[in-house]
Amino acid sequence: MKDGVTAMLSGVGHEAGARAALAGDGQGAATEPSVGHRVGPNAIIQTRIALTDACGADQALDLFTAAGLPAWFDAPPENMVPAEAVHRLNSTLLTHLDGALFEALMADAGARTGRYILENRIPALARLLLQCLPAGLAARALLNAIRANAWTFAGNARVAVTPGHPAIIEIRANPISVPGCPWHRAVFATLFAKLLGKPVHVDHRASFDGQPLDRFSVHWNH
Repeated sequence: MKDGVTAMLSGVGHEAGARAALAGDGQGAATEPSVGHRVGPNAIIQTRIALTDACGADQALDLFTAAGLPAWFDAPPENMVPAEAVHRLNSTLLTHLDGALFEALMADAGARTGRYILENRIPALARLLLQCLPAGLAARALLNAIRANAWTFAGNARVAVTPGHPAIIEIRANPISVPGCPWHRAVFATLFAKLLGKPVHVDHRASFDGQPLDRFSVHWNH
C-alpha cells in the first residue's frame, strides 16, 4: 500500500485522505481457484508461522511437504504467489487437522496477516487519522482500501464492498476460500478493530448464484 501522506496534507477531506493513505499496496471443502490468480505471500508466510507454533516444526514441514510446498517452508516466498498453491496448502491442512485446530490455526494466521499489514503497509499518519475519525467514516475509508487492494487476498476475484453497519465485503469466486473463511475473517477483524479502535466481530456466509460467493459482515460496538 503506497504512502498517501502527501495527499492527506494537501487539503483533501479526512475520509478521502485516509483512503489515499491506504491505497496502494462452497462449504465443506476449499474452493478450487481459477488459473492465473496470484495473492500476497502472507497467505503462506503467516500460515507457516501459525502452523509451526500450533503443531511444531516437524509436523508443519510434513504438512507443507504433503501440499507439495517443502521449499516454501525452508525459504518462505517474498513475492506474490499462485493462489493454487495456497489452495493446496489450505486443503491439505483442512484434510489432515482436526476441525477446531484448523479453524484456530487459520484465524491465527489471518490475525498475523492483519497485524503485518497494519505495521508495514499502512503509514502511521494514516492509522492515526483513521483512529480520529468517527467509526462509520473510518470503516468506509477502510472498505475502499480493501476493495482497491483486493488482489492481495482475493487474486483476480471480484470484490464488492457496502458501507454501513454492518459493513459488507463480498468476494465472488474467492480463489483461497475454505469453509467458514477463518483466515479472511481474522484479517478483516484485525484491521477494523485496530483502525476503528473498537471491538469487532466478522460473520461469514457462503452462497452460490452461478459462482461461489463469500459474504463478510463486519460488526463493531457503537
